[in-house]
Amino acid sequence: MKRIRVMVVDDSLPFASAVGQFLACNGNFEVLASANSGDEALARASTERPDLMFIDISMPGMNGLAVTSLIKGKDAAPKIVMMTLEGSEEHRIGAMAAGADAFLPKDDFAYEFHAVLDLLFAKSSFNKESRAWDG
Repeated sequence: MKRIRVMVVDDSLPFASAVGQFLACNGNFEVLASANSGDEALARASTERPDLMFIDISMPGMNGLAVTSLIKGKDAAPKIVMMTLEGSEEHRIGAMAAGADAFLPKDDFAYEFHAVLDLLFAKSSFNKESRAWDG
């Protein structure tokens, strides 16, 4: 079974670390080094080639919307889930306009994570009872 290569992009080191630890608990993910800025995310994404990226909208310098738009403009772009502390409709619309595949408020991450995976990886076999990937 191929593990999903995941990169977390967030200027909040504690949040990025928590997401990485959450994902690492599930053996179906290979958690790549996180990026703490938009520029770092662009550089790492081009060399590490993640399958999935969780990107914070609000970061100093290049924000997550700009990063998403640039990454999605490339061939074989990864799936991107935009995250933010504010789950406003304005942020949701901005994320989708930038090319994000999904939007997930940070407060809902642990609760909505599996639904987002179902949406993004529908072709994969996902056992909802155990929340484990079958392939």
